[in-house]
Amino acid sequence: MNAILVARVSTEEQKDAGNSLPAQEHRIDQYFKRKDFPIIQRFSFDESAFKDRRDDFDKVLAFIATCKEPTAVGFDKVDRLSRNVFDKRVSDLYEQAVDGKIELHFVSDGQVIHKDISAVEKFQFGINLGLAKYYSDAISDSVKRAIEQKLRVGEWPSKAPYGYENYRVNDDKTEIKVDEYKAAIIKKVYEWYASGAYSMDSVRAKLKEVYDISWSKGYLDKILKNPFYYGVMLWKEKSYAHKVSPTIEQAPF
Repeated sequence: MNAILVARVSTEEQKDAGNSLPAQEHRIDQYFKRKDFPIIQRFSFDESAFKDRRDDFDKVLAFIATCKEPTAVGFDKVDRLSRNVFDKRVSDLYEQAVDGKIELHFVSDGQVIHKDISAVEKFQFGINLGLAKYYSDAISDSVKRAIEQKLRVGEWPSKAPYGYENYRVNDDKTEIKVDEYKAAIIKKVYEWYASGAYSMDSVRAKLKEVYDISWSKGYLDKILKNPFYYGVMLWKEKSYAHKVSPTIEQAPF
């Protein structure tokens, strides 16, 4: 039987750890060598299973559709197929496997989905999919809690806005500090616009003249409406005070 190798990562941690693409490829490659299944195509990509569009994974499905004979499709683990149990691609591949058109091989899980699969094996596959979804949800919950904690103590949990910069405190912690040069530009922008003597277009022209900076009107509007510059973080429509030095003392308009 011919084989297709599929390796997928979706997080930075997976890229660096034992689930990296090369590590997955090696395990699947060795597995099919032991099976004496020649690999006719390889797919290796970085893509989340929770996006409606999965262009790279759809290329796998498109290639499978061209195969004239039953083909083994190899993943490292069930969660490399998907952690999203509602993804129609999962049910599509599963149906193809139980119909005998393909076989799904999960090499590190020691599970194969094929046309003669037993009820117990089907149950185990369902459990593995559920565990993959649970693991993904648990990670999401952990990230949400970490973000909420950062907000509570006045720390911005994302990329610093213009006028500030992210810096690493240690391997596990990043914070934000003022970028003095860019903060001075922000102060000038607010000063010009608050004076009433400058429209948004004239502020943009002044930025180009004085600092050789080109901002779109939309970006300037975003800057002028960002409460971060006077000490307030806005996250998911909630306001939090941040502990970084404000660029301006209060909302000028």
